[in-house]
Amino acid sequence: MQLALPRAVEGLRARIKLPNAVPPFGTKIYYVFSALWIAAFALALIGPAMGIYYRYTAPESNSQLVLGSRAGIAVSDQDATRIRFPIGPKAREWGIQPGDDIVEIYGLPVPEVMPVTEEALERNANDPAYIAMGNLLFGTDDSEVPLTLRAPNGERRAVMVHTSEQHIDSAAREWGISPSFLNFVDLLHVITYPFLLWAAWILHRRNARDAVSSILSIAILLTMGAEQPSATFLGYAGVPRAVHVALYDLGNISLLAGILLFPHGKLTGKLLLLLAALPILLVLHGDIYRAVFLSFMVAAVMILIRGLRQTAAGDLRQQIKWALYGFSSYALFLSLSLVGDMVKTSAESFSLQFLVEMLSGLALGLAFLLLQMGLLIALLRYRLYDAEAIISRTASIAIITLFLGAGFAAVMEGIITQAQNLYAGSQTTAAMVGAVMATMLIQPLHAKVQQWAERRFHKNLLHLREGLPQAMRDLRDVADLDEFIREVLERVNEGVYSVRSAFVLGREVKQVSGISQAEVLRWLIAFQPQDEEEPDAVELSTEDRTFPIRLRVEDGSKTFLGWVLIGPRPDGSISGHDEREALADVAVPLARSLRVVLKREEDQQELTQLLETYGSRIERIERVLNV
Repeated sequence: MQLALPRAVEGLRARIKLPNAVPPFGTKIYYVFSALWIAAFALALIGPAMGIYYRYTAPESNSQLVLGSRAGIAVSDQDATRIRFPIGPKAREWGIQPGDDIVEIYGLPVPEVMPVTEEALERNANDPAYIAMGNLLFGTDDSEVPLTLRAPNGERRAVMVHTSEQHIDSAAREWGISPSFLNFVDLLHVITYPFLLWAAWILHRRNARDAVSSILSIAILLTMGAEQPSATFLGYAGVPRAVHVALYDLGNISLLAGILLFPHGKLTGKLLLLLAALPILLVLHGDIYRAVFLSFMVAAVMILIRGLRQTAAGDLRQQIKWALYGFSSYALFLSLSLVGDMVKTSAESFSLQFLVEMLSGLALGLAFLLLQMGLLIALLRYRLYDAEAIISRTASIAIITLFLGAGFAAVMEGIITQAQNLYAGSQTTAAMVGAVMATMLIQPLHAKVQQWAERRFHKNLLHLREGLPQAMRDLRDVADLDEFIREVLERVNEGVYSVRSAFVLGREVKQVSGISQAEVLRWLIAFQPQDEEEPDAVELSTEDRTFPIRLRVEDGSKTFLGWVLIGPRPDGSISGHDEREALADVAVPLARSLRVVLKREEDQQELTQLLETYGSRIERIERVLNV
């Protein structure tokens, strides 16, 4: 049953002669796409710049961060009558408390539950209660508004609030945050835009007729042109909201299509079904939209993982790893950003909502940054063999970020509350003490997370660092010198992806891999090791393209035995810091095991010579006795 639809699609494709892969753009399609790409690039360049300009010149900028902040209160768009917390010192002076309910505005009763989403406002456009609530929450004039509040215990009281920008600005200053920075807190992702523009340019221009890279390029441009702060610019420019939303949806559809088609645009029955289903995003909204989008993203990543498992070791496999890294990082950090956007309106204090807002913005920026980095490296085939190191580090950061997003904020808020009891006169001091203490609680997790990430994503180095010493201990008592050295070179080549290596004992070339012995001898004649009293276990020479890495085989007593010479990786890059650290870790075990092998062979040679001597003597005695 699961194969019925894909088989039907394959049959349909055969009947209408659909290609097995997305072909390069033809001339007409290329010109049309290029025109659309230039327009998207212009919007991605101009929209954010103008959006930031409007953000800093509009008087209501900061109050957009927290719904109701112009009235000194924070409410949720799902129920604007429930006060989550007061904002600023004036609201506290008026006696507004968390959990208070607004029951009347201008003496006009309001519903028990009052959502103020776009759909609810449009549906109740002529309702006097909604008109009054709209003036309170979304008005731009400074005015006095009489409210009737009901406390959690049922007590009613009248409060006169003064609407203005001063409430959120004062709340920010209490925490040592300038209003200018507060204006930018939900736009932190913009700091990645210069790189994203450059990356989009490279992805398209490197091969302008390649469908996959061009689709991925325009996807990022459309998203940048539809997201904040460009969304503000589109609003001021009079672009209809339907067009604005369609741009955002087309950006997501293009992104998902590019991921599904990566790297060669091959088309299968299941893939065609997924591609045909993508336009459903054009008619979805809200949390359903987010859930469906993330479902498509997960499906795309799973398809890429399947392709990785079916691909043999080599450059293509490394390309898929980098692309998978970019797509997975995008899915993870975008999910964090979306979760932050969904839960920030449930925060019970200004500081907590501010923190969630900041983390959401950073997560959104990281999502696009890591996506483009993975794509660029994969498509430009640059430093392909750094994938494991980068992926393991990013996984560590991502998991720590999950703790920060899910637990850190709550822990920090609790600590700050306690700290405020001690430092009642300084909320800034309380915030600093709370942040330091909360960070100390998170820090012990880092080592365990890093260890897990290395075992999961950096197995080649784990096998080198832990597997090689164990193999040497097993071999040193049974293998001869040639077998021992061969095993060492094989494991080193696998651990750091080197295309060539050699083992030099003293000044004698004992074994080579990927290079001739004559070439190693010529290199060895010109080689000058470090002239230091305590040289490093691993020497690095970026100018040497033959053996840029040299591992000094030297035990703890500083007895020098020789060198393991290591070449570059298949893409021409040199082993990174993690690889060199792993090599340094095995230097002493290698030297000790090598000494055992050499001593055993020396003893065996002496024993053989002794047996030969005794054998010769016995033969002579026998000859004498026979005479």
